[in-house]
Amino acid sequence: MAEIILHHYPLSLFAEKIRRILAYKKIAWRSVEQPMMAPKPDLTPLTGGYRRIPVLQIGADIYCDTACVARRLEQLQPEPACLPADQAGLAALIEDWADHRFMSQVVPPVVVELLPVLPSGVLVDRAAMSPAMSEDVIRRAAPHALGQARLSLDRLESQLHGRAFLLGDAFSIADAACFHPVWFLKQSARLSADIGARPALAAWFARVEGFGPGDVRPMTAAEALAIARASEPADVAGGEVAAGEELRPGDAVTITADDYGPEESRGVVARLSASEITVRRRDPAVGEIALHFPRAGYRIRKQ
Repeated sequence: MAEIILHHYPLSLFAEKIRRILAYKKIAWRSVEQPMMAPKPDLTPLTGGYRRIPVLQIGADIYCDTACVARRLEQLQPEPACLPADQAGLAALIEDWADHRFMSQVVPPVVVELLPVLPSGVLVDRAAMSPAMSEDVIRRAAPHALGQARLSLDRLESQLHGRAFLLGDAFSIADAACFHPVWFLKQSARLSADIGARPALAAWFARVEGFGPGDVRPMTAAEALAIARASEPADVAGGEVAAGEELRPGDAVTITADDYGPEESRGVVARLSASEITVRRRDPAVGEIALHFPRAGYRIRKQ
């Protein structure tokens, strides 16, 4: 199998979600560090416009959004499992809550704390993705958001009382999704006290952090692009078109996130399922690419 390549940057919340899964599963991976802000000239040839981090690359197959990335990793290495079959629905609900509501509570207060050390212009860049990410809006949102985040920390503390992980004795996608907002909170020395004040939460955090960095080696963006250029999409077979589905393989579509980030990715539908879509696209820098997206959280428009 082609190498597993993660395009990310160190301070990315969502990349930390995937880094925890890779470490837990003991999957060897290559690290390509991408810029925190646009432009991302070594990423867009792979994604066709999608600029969020992280992005998983396996040859010429590109997986966007951590929901899609996590599930592909589970397919590639089912054990140890991150998607418990008997609690898959509950795990996915917690994942969605953490990736959206909990994350949105944590980001404003932490960003305000980190502004003196963040790259200049980072909030101008984020405001281009959504007006809610402008510096003025984030500063005004921070006090209320922190209060809401503390309520969420209390809920996690309650859920973790008497258990090692959120769903029981084993780590799952629920833990990975809840870990990354707590990890981001710890980037502020002042706000990290909120974790230490909750003993079950602090012990759980140390447990997940204890997986370590995993089996990771650096790779340059140029090397990753060369791998894509020398490869052909491999994960495009299968899939069943559900009754009543408006899209069909061969349809030209655009794919855009439904919450923030106006960038579009375009392609021709190669595979459909109830939960994911795969499109083929061609780029002069890398040739033919297969882009994989979850359907939840994305607007897919037939052209």
